[in-house]
Amino acid sequence: MKQTEWKIIYSSEGEISQRALRLLYQEAGQHLIREQGVYRIYVLPCEKEGAAFAKNTILLGLYNDSREIPKYVSEQEVPQDGFAVKVTENPNDPEEGRLVILTAYDEMELFYAAVHFLDDYVPTHAPLHGSNQMPDLIYDSPLPTYFYSEVADHKRRSIFTWGHPISDYRAYIDNMARMKYNELILWNDYVPLNIREILDYAHSYGIRVFLGYAWGWKPNCKGIQELSDEALAEIKNGIIRAYQTTYLPLNCDGIYFQSFTEMKRANIGDRNIAKTVVSLVNEVAEELWKINPDLKLIFGLHATSVREQLDEIAKVDRRIEILWEDCGEFPYHYRPFVKNREKFENNFEFIRKLLELRDGVGVGLVFKGMMVMDWKKFVPQAGPFVMGENAKSIAAHDTGIRRNSWRIFSASWMESCPDALRMMQFINEHQKSDVLMNIAVNGDGGAFFPMALCGEMFRKAPETAPALLKKVAARPYVLLG
Repeated sequence: MKQTEWKIIYSSEGEISQRALRLLYQEAGQHLIREQGVYRIYVLPCEKEGAAFAKNTILLGLYNDSREIPKYVSEQEVPQDGFAVKVTENPNDPEEGRLVILTAYDEMELFYAAVHFLDDYVPTHAPLHGSNQMPDLIYDSPLPTYFYSEVADHKRRSIFTWGHPISDYRAYIDNMARMKYNELILWNDYVPLNIREILDYAHSYGIRVFLGYAWGWKPNCKGIQELSDEALAEIKNGIIRAYQTTYLPLNCDGIYFQSFTEMKRANIGDRNIAKTVVSLVNEVAEELWKINPDLKLIFGLHATSVREQLDEIAKVDRRIEILWEDCGEFPYHYRPFVKNREKFENNFEFIRKLLELRDGVGVGLVFKGMMVMDWKKFVPQAGPFVMGENAKSIAAHDTGIRRNSWRIFSASWMESCPDALRMMQFINEHQKSDVLMNIAVNGDGGAFFPMALCGEMFRKAPETAPALLKKVAARPYVLLG
């Protein structure tokens, strides 16, 4: 009886390790703690290392914390900056029993080991019944033996989102972690009243949070008609004041900001945008570092207004990370497909220049082509609010409105995946240092296919688009719409 033949044994008790344990309990448990149609209640035992093995046992733990795991996985098999998953015979029952070993050297990678087992191993090794592959039945028979290890192509994988469309911040962060994103850029006109709870929840997954606010930027750049010395001084003083009073007391991991670069022209009045923004950003950063020398800053920079003046942008302080937005054709555009093939092909050279700019220090790229706000109906936040605690009826309403659009986005990404993957492979080939890979998306309501596709591509880009599509589409939590 499979309900009494499985156990989880864990050796690491850190917060992120416990997240991995809970995920395993929930996802494996849905097949192991009930008998279909029988009112009998089982649990999936979760015991500290030292407990006796069950017939089938999942060993979960940091490699250096465990006494048992090194007996079955060598030190060389576990990559220093990645994870390893091994399914092997249980020495107590080599014919029928199995050990599932999930390990890494740090907690976040350990979480990804659990994710890989649940979302990649289980769907692809599920038993065949006729022509049907049945993941629900995988625990009924001895698991196929297996080994896999992985190191991320990019250590930092982030999502930019607006805070007020999120109905359930816990579900949002749960999905982020499972899609292998480890940074959240959260933009709000007013900081949510429950921001500390949100930060704590993200940190429990090892997800860093950068809080966004404007450094002289306004929605659609309306209202910025001139950049006089007086206007710039007012902007500078407002930025510093906002940081001291609002953001400094919070336990966020840094600040994300945008300025007045979201334009298709190079000047505002008689001031050059590139020169002016670099001067403002560097001056403000110096003042903020006097307040907090450890402050991490990400500069959200729109390429549209500075594309021809990269020599000026290269003067941004090297301690500031530049996250490039609106870099040209898909996957940098709101359209989820290549509209102009010639522009797409020509854009590779521009991306190469960005990767080499400032010797590749502090560079990031934003992929788009996903659900965002309806800017024709957009209403700015009216004041402070409670983020991500909406009633279930609100969540259902918003998800219902977005569902069909998400299906179209998903279909477009399936078609456009070869172009996105080719761009990703180009970035990997030409990067001078680790690149912050980002998606801009209103991803409330689920783990949608384009988000999961980019999360996997940022983490580990395969050689072919079909392999990437198959891997992500098979994951049980991924939604098409």
